[in-house]
Amino acid sequence: MTERINQILKCLIGLPLTRTTRAANMECLKFGTHYGLDLKGDVVNYGEFGLHIQCPWRFTDEKEIIVGSDDLFEQIDETAEYIENFDWDVKGGNLRDVKLLDFISAKSNIVKSASADKYGGLQIEFESNVILTVFPVVSSKAYNEYWRLMNNIDESINHYISSSDGFEID
Repeated sequence: MTERINQILKCLIGLPLTRTTRAANMECLKFGTHYGLDLKGDVVNYGEFGLHIQCPWRFTDEKEIIVGSDDLFEQIDETAEYIENFDWDVKGGNLRDVKLLDFISAKSNIVKSASADKYGGLQIEFESNVILTVFPVVSSKAYNEYWRLMNNIDESINHYISSSDGFEID
């Protein structure tokens, strides 16, 4: 099944990372451009493909971690004193939201390659030499969804899911 998922992931090659949204701690990356109406009736870019990530991940270049999933729980001001009641779930109110938006806005991030591994992980390399690494870290046999790839242009096409049960087509 890993080979089949890797074939499917080739659909991302050549597409830019254009947008991100978030539902609680699930990051929702958008690749390519596809517009539709949101629940308020506003026109938004849903991307040609959406990648919903529910396990640890990070964007890196040759020098540093640019942004990582746990930055969600950090204040925007990295030098500020700890705030006990910091509300990380405010959109744009945490370090992850800010750094990810800056990263997407700063340059064109075109997908160069994408591949999954046998543990349910995922690596996407961009032409800018930035790498998105998605790495499940749960050994429990209880069901955990790690990531999901969706075709936003043709919703009749299945979702491709990486979970603790292996790769699935839903």
